[in-house]
Amino acid sequence: MAVEAPEPRKLSAIMFTDMEAPAGQRWDDDALQRDLREEHGLLVRELLPRHGGREVKRLEDGFLLEFDAGMSAVSFALELQAAVDVRNDAVAMERRVAVRAGVHLGMVTHRDGDVFGEGVNLAARIESLARPGTLYASETVVRQVEGRLSSEPVRLGRGELKNIRLPVAVYRIDRPETHRRGGAWLSRVRSLLGRGDARS
Repeated sequence: MAVEAPEPRKLSAIMFTDMEAPAGQRWDDDALQRDLREEHGLLVRELLPRHGGREVKRLEDGFLLEFDAGMSAVSFALELQAAVDVRNDAVAMERRVAVRAGVHLGMVTHRDGDVFGEGVNLAARIESLARPGTLYASETVVRQVEGRLSSEPVRLGRGELKNIRLPVAVYRIDRPETHRRGGAWLSRVRSLLGRGDARS
């Protein structure tokens, strides 16, 4: 009787993103939500190849993404959130969005184009804890990016994690105080989204 070979496992940085209305706002228009999901997708797919990331699958309001290293994942998330900031500066209040992300570096198994394993499960739980517009990361990710960011990751306490215990410490990684918010970057975002409702 033939014995099936074990499925290959790989160390990957797994990221979940989720798009939602900014704090204190809500969307009541289904057509608007579809448009905003499409814009989120355009931004993700524009930026992902620059950071060596792979789209595993699209979710209802976000994505499951895979990177070879924690630094690549963090760089992608920070640039995505910067792009969202630029986009929000150029659209009406009701079209603004917030994107949260969670990332964990762990072992995963690949099967039929999807990824499975504890690394995926932990990344999903970390993303679910993140507040709108923030990036949360596990300690395994933070070890890889230590000393390579403009500000040190902030370890979250029990209160910030709503007393949810995880097998890894969780950190918040903040965007730099200054990032590209205008000029060529703004023009590129506007061109990518192709929206005529941007403020001049």
